[in-house]
Amino acid sequence: MACAESMQAIVAEPLDYLHSQRLFVPAQFRGPEARQVLNRIVLDGLQLQSTWPPVALSAVARQWVLHWRQLPRIAGLMGAWRLMPELTRGGALLRFPLSMRRFASCSLSVRSALPIDCPVISMQVVEAAGLNALCSWHEQVPALLIERLFLQFSPTVVRLYEQWPLAKPDPALFHMAVQHARLYPNPD
Repeated sequence: MACAESMQAIVAEPLDYLHSQRLFVPAQFRGPEARQVLNRIVLDGLQLQSTWPPVALSAVARQWVLHWRQLPRIAGLMGAWRLMPELTRGGALLRFPLSMRRFASCSLSVRSALPIDCPVISMQVVEAAGLNALCSWHEQVPALLIERLFLQFSPTVVRLYEQWPLAKPDPALFHMAVQHARLYPNPD
């Protein structure tokens, strides 16, 4: 699917990527006609734009579009990498999938610290740290993608993300996480 077609699908069909804690869709509403109506209801209810004004996308925005459904996994990888020092305490890292542990131990650049106020680092905290890293690209990604990105995460993850200052974009971390998610699509 071309980037423009993928972008239009992201904009017009939020049910395709809406986090399961945000909306449960019964089986009888999973047909194409029902999905079209439900997509419209979601867009109207969240006051989201339903069409994409064709604009040139930055290289980062194109990566977001091309790997849209993998962004929660990419965020998890980025979050684990950012929180590696905290995750090493008490063996917390061992609770996470092997591919995430391997990525977290990569030596990329200086890790920017987050003001973590949790005695136990959960997967939700890791995802929130990664969401923070993804949102650091807000100047290079259209606002309508940022608003929809939040829909891919649980409300708890978004609330955790909101308590921290935005990180600075880390190109190496983002590109390595994209490549890792692409090469190892199924976490263990």
